[in-house]
Amino acid sequence: MSWAAGMYLYSEIPSAGNSPLASLVLNPAGRHYEELKAHMTASYEDVYFDEDALYMERNSRDFRRRIRVINANTEAVCDFLRSRSLMDGKVKSPALKEVFYPKWTTGDNYEHCRITGTDGEQAGGFGGLFSLTFTSLSASRAFFDALSCQKGPGLGTNFTLACPYTILAHYAELDWAARYGVEEGLVRISVGMEDMSTLLEAVGKAVEAAEAEVVLPKASS
Repeated sequence: MSWAAGMYLYSEIPSAGNSPLASLVLNPAGRHYEELKAHMTASYEDVYFDEDALYMERNSRDFRRRIRVINANTEAVCDFLRSRSLMDGKVKSPALKEVFYPKWTTGDNYEHCRITGTDGEQAGGFGGLFSLTFTSLSASRAFFDALSCQKGPGLGTNFTLACPYTILAHYAELDWAARYGVEEGLVRISVGMEDMSTLLEAVGKAVEAAEAEVVLPKASS
């Protein structure tokens, strides 16, 4: 699926347990707590579909195993991407500018929430979600189009998803988003549980396609 087509597709798996979820927590110390609590008590209606609840419970049973695979896959992919980016500094004319991933981005904040592995718990990873920026818009488009994975604005699935996030979220306000550092060519990827070598091969081909779009400076005569 091409960059442009990615703007319009939201792929849902036709199976139970794939419904969007939300939650709300009221802070008892908040100044509006009593008012909000009274409103929620009076207006709350439990409309959660029974079968969705059953699938949620079933899918949660091996969550720890799944997230360990996703963490390992994502870290391997991001390590590779960073090695081919401006962040690494070793590639002569990189197509990748930056890899936004907790391993390198706001690491101190992330460590405050990360499971440390004490008391028999396995240490937590950096999650399955990251974003990429590129040295040119054409490189971003080439990477996205060449990346062999499902395309759509989801995350947390067992399979890898990629989307042109800024185009999807801010298509009518790209200049506004750019003022806050959100680049038009940003690509967001949610990594799944595919074989790691297969993932790395797919990402490598996408990087090669992006690097083919980099215009090298002409040698002086």
